[in-house]
Amino acid sequence: MLKIRVESLKPGMKLGKDIFTYDGKLLLTKGTVISEEHLKNFASRNIKDIYIMETSPQLKATKSFEEAFDDSLDIVKSFMLEAKLGGNPDYAEIENSVDTLVQQVFSVTDIFRHMRLLKDKDDYLFTHSINVSLLSILIGRWLKCSEEEIRLLGMAGMLHDIGKVYISNEILNKPGKLTPEEFEEVKKHTILGYNLITQNEDLDENIAKAVLMHHERLDGSGYPMGTKGKINFYAAVVAVADVYDALTSNRAYAGKLSPYTAADILWQESFGKLDPRITKVFYDRITNFYVGNEVVLSNNKRGVVIYVDRCNPTRPIVMVGENEFINLAEDLSVSIIEVID
Repeated sequence: MLKIRVESLKPGMKLGKDIFTYDGKLLLTKGTVISEEHLKNFASRNIKDIYIMETSPQLKATKSFEEAFDDSLDIVKSFMLEAKLGGNPDYAEIENSVDTLVQQVFSVTDIFRHMRLLKDKDDYLFTHSINVSLLSILIGRWLKCSEEEIRLLGMAGMLHDIGKVYISNEILNKPGKLTPEEFEEVKKHTILGYNLITQNEDLDENIAKAVLMHHERLDGSGYPMGTKGKINFYAAVVAVADVYDALTSNRAYAGKLSPYTAADILWQESFGKLDPRITKVFYDRITNFYVGNEVVLSNNKRGVVIYVDRCNPTRPIVMVGENEFINLAEDLSVSIIEVID
C-alpha cells in the first residue's frame, strides 16, 4: 500500500484505504477499483493524494528509496570510519550521495513514511545523519531555496554529527542520563567536526558553520559558543531537522515520540531557541503527510486522521469508529501517541 498524488493515479488501480470527505462522510471504500469518474470526483473535491494497492511502478519507487538510503548508509559509514582512523575521507562520495537524496526528496510522495520504515535500519549515528540530510533538503525545498542551497543543506545535514566519531561509544550509547562531565565531552563533537571539515578547502564554508553551530540557540542557551541572536541559516535548518529526527527516533537514552508530539516540541522551541520562520514552515507542513494514516490515541483507541486544521495542525480530527469522531483541537485530554504504517 502506497500513498501517491492524485495526478499520478490511473484507472484500474485499487484503493488501499477508505476515503472520507472533509466532514467525515465515507466517499469510497478500501479495495475500490478507480475509474475515470473517480478521478474527476477527486479533482472536484480537491483531494490531493490517496493510498493505493499497486504493485509495479510505486513499489519500484519504494525500492529506489531504500536502495538510495542503503547506499548513503554505506557511504556515511566509510566516511566516518576513515575520519576516525585519521585518513582522507572521500567528500566526493558524500556529494554524490546527497545528489541522490535530493532526487528522492523531489520524486517520492510520502517521504516521511519511507523514512519511518527505515528508521531503525542501522546504528543511530548513521541513520540519523541520512535522516537529517533528507529533512534539511526537504526544508530547503519548502523554503524555495535554490538548487545549490538545497545541495549544501543536504551536505550539512549529512555531516553535522561527523565529530561524534571522536567521542567514545560508551558515552554516545549510554542508556541513562549523562553526567555533567560526559555532556561536556559530547559537546566537543561540534568543534571536532568543524576542525575536520575545515581541512577541506573546497567545501563551502556554510557546511562547516552548520557542523559547528547546529546546537546553538537564539537565546544563547546552545553550544559550543553560546551564540545569541542570529545563527547561520544552514545551521538553523539543520538544527530543526536534527531535533525532529532525534525526537522521533529510538535513542539509547530515550524512546521515540510521535510526529505530532515532536512537532509540538519544535513549535515550543521556536519561541526563543529555534529559528521561528524555519520551524513554522516545517510545523505547518509536516502533519499534512499523516492524513489517512492510522494512529493510536492516548485513550488507547485507534483511528484514522481525516482532517488537519491549518491553525492547529497537531490536533487533527480522528475517526475512531464508523460514526465516532474526535476533534483533538476540542478534546485536549486526548493526543496522538503513535502513527501506524
